[in-house]
Amino acid sequence: MRFLSTPQAAIKLVLLSQVVLGTAIVALDLRHGTGNAAPNLFAPSTQGPSIRPYRPDLRPAGTGAPAMRPMPEKLEFASDADIIRITGQIAPGDADRFVAWLDSTRPQSSRVLLDSSGGSVSDALAMGHTIRAAGYATEVGQGAVCLSACPYLLAAGTTREVADTAVVGVHQHYFGKNTLLPAFMAVSDVQRAQASVMDYLTEMGIDLRLMAYALRTPPEDIRVLDRSEMRELALITDEDSG
Repeated sequence: MRFLSTPQAAIKLVLLSQVVLGTAIVALDLRHGTGNAAPNLFAPSTQGPSIRPYRPDLRPAGTGAPAMRPMPEKLEFASDADIIRITGQIAPGDADRFVAWLDSTRPQSSRVLLDSSGGSVSDALAMGHTIRAAGYATEVGQGAVCLSACPYLLAAGTTREVADTAVVGVHQHYFGKNTLLPAFMAVSDVQRAQASVMDYLTEMGIDLRLMAYALRTPPEDIRVLDRSEMRELALITDEDSG
């Protein structure tokens, strides 16, 4: 029995060590995913690389908060004084929710403050039309992000501002996939969607070179734009004019 108990004990020890190791790895992943992961992920464009991993579920922390905090899965709308705050990921249906929120709250606001990691392109374009029709200015504030489809909201402002510590970035978009469609029809759908984005940018007065930056960047990454690029693309309006 002593001979048999030795390998049994060894197997138990190996299994226990694997459990402990797995638990430690998960704990480290969680710590890195919501704590100090990728320190340059949300650094201003002057401090980090232009191409970075895209993490739509995270946003920079506020003062005194952990290094990262969750980005809401659906947009959150709020207003105070003359500011409308839009925070979170852009989910399908958010454009309709935004219109309904404006109708119900009727905020006395002139500016839209953005902090969003993007999401649904079609909803972003629809929200952009609403923002422009209302005559709102748009702004990405200190320490906020405007990524993926969010720059289309920024583009809608009658005037557009981006703080020095904000991060604005673009990449390729998913417009939805239908596996029942033949390949040539799926490609056609994507091309029509891209054309709608180009029409939108033209309507908003944004340089179409923004699409080149986006199309060169895979969906799992984000291309961070620096201030000179945003100014050339007209994503930010003339700072000297106020």
